[in-house]
Amino acid sequence: MPVNTSISTPDGVPEGDAGDAQLALVEDVAYRYIMPAFISVSVLTNLMNVVMLGRARRQHQQRQAQATTFFYLMWLALTEMLASLALVPALAHLDRSHLSYGWAFYYAHFETPVLNALTSASVYIVVGLSVDRYIAVCHPRRYQDVSAPRLAVSRITLSLLVPALLYIPHGFYQKVVAAQGGAGWTYEGLEMAAPRAWYAWNVVVELCHRMAPATLLAALNACIIYTFKKVTSRRRLLTKSKGTESTNKSEDNSKGQQEHRLIYLLMAIVTTFLLTNLPATVLALIDTAGASHGSFSLEVFRAVANCLEVLGFSLNFVLYFVFVPGVRQGLNEALLVVRKSVCGLVVHAKAAHGCSYSFGEDRSKDTEYDEV
Repeated sequence: MPVNTSISTPDGVPEGDAGDAQLALVEDVAYRYIMPAFISVSVLTNLMNVVMLGRARRQHQQRQAQATTFFYLMWLALTEMLASLALVPALAHLDRSHLSYGWAFYYAHFETPVLNALTSASVYIVVGLSVDRYIAVCHPRRYQDVSAPRLAVSRITLSLLVPALLYIPHGFYQKVVAAQGGAGWTYEGLEMAAPRAWYAWNVVVELCHRMAPATLLAALNACIIYTFKKVTSRRRLLTKSKGTESTNKSEDNSKGQQEHRLIYLLMAIVTTFLLTNLPATVLALIDTAGASHGSFSLEVFRAVANCLEVLGFSLNFVLYFVFVPGVRQGLNEALLVVRKSVCGLVVHAKAAHGCSYSFGEDRSKDTEYDEV
């Protein structure tokens, strides 16, 4: 994620200029209000996703494909939650002109690798999930050999390791320098011996981060949709020709609905990924300003791209809730537990103040909760 929130004056624009004031307003709205709200929602929803997808995966252990899908989705939620938490230090200091040495060192050497490695890892997990679904739908006979659940662990491990290796060089392209007037520290880009080579490396990294995964996701999901529709139509023809019993039809319908939901969920995840990540891809390729600002329009585009990418971290919860019945059931159960706990605390607090209660009413309430 190409985060750049340091408030500095662009070259040729004097301090106090109207453009500088507008730039400060844009950053204040984007990074003090909108993005913290998105981060809070993302952390909360992804934490709920991790818990509920873990339960859903255990409930579907006998169904290998669904259990593996939930495993990917659980790690996707965990990675996006960590990426959201990693944004908190990025927003801790919007004005980075006078920092302590520790903060300046972190922003110069760790901020970019950590943020981009985590966001790239989430992208790779989506790719791994798409590959798994592609093999399950398009090459089901090979699923046990090339996409068994044990291989999902290896793929997720590589999804975390490869982005970390890609972004290690980005921890060395900036340096800590003394702030103006000697009051604290800040950071700036290093003078590159081969700036063209460094830009070429950035293009390669961005190609691996978003551009190649986006192309691969589009191709895989086009194949999945085509094959799925062909298999579904063929299954309907076989069912009609054989005249199967109603029980078998209901089982086929239930299985078909589950397969449809998983396909639609994957399509929705890929679509939201493209919409929320493509602006960040464009920004990473055109932004060469380093720690200093570019034009006003570039900074507005940067704020929009960053906010969209953070928003994408929390959208998966909505998609899981819509397409995965196990998640809805898990959320209902969690809310039921919270409701019981709150009611129990209220009853206990009133009892401590000497109030009397009808045990019959309590039992009826408990029974009513159990039926929800």
